[in-house]
Amino acid sequence: MHSLIIISTTFEQKEDGARVARLLLDERLVACAQLSGPISSYYRWEGDVASSTEFSLSLKTIGPLYKKVEARLREVHPYELPEIVSQTITGVSEEYMEWVETEVLQ
Repeated sequence: MHSLIIISTTFEQKEDGARVARLLLDERLVACAQLSGPISSYYRWEGDVASSTEFSLSLKTIGPLYKKVEARLREVHPYELPEIVSQTITGVSEEYMEWVETEVLQ
């Protein structure tokens, strides 16, 4: 059994997040995508503190697919420097993990 990971990124436009979610699902790189927001983001950019309204996209997949998902996000993401972060989930039900693996390993 593989490890479950959640990859997160953000988008300025909800439509961009939905488009990327669908693309990654169609390519079977992720089993599930959840788009939420709007959220308020605060960050340093080019020496200044900035803020923006964004939409957060959470992607569920398996550890071995991280590099492929990251590469695909870099190709299709509208941001110059997109946030692409991953968390390894240490507790997950066996049934859910089997479903994730079934969806991405076909």
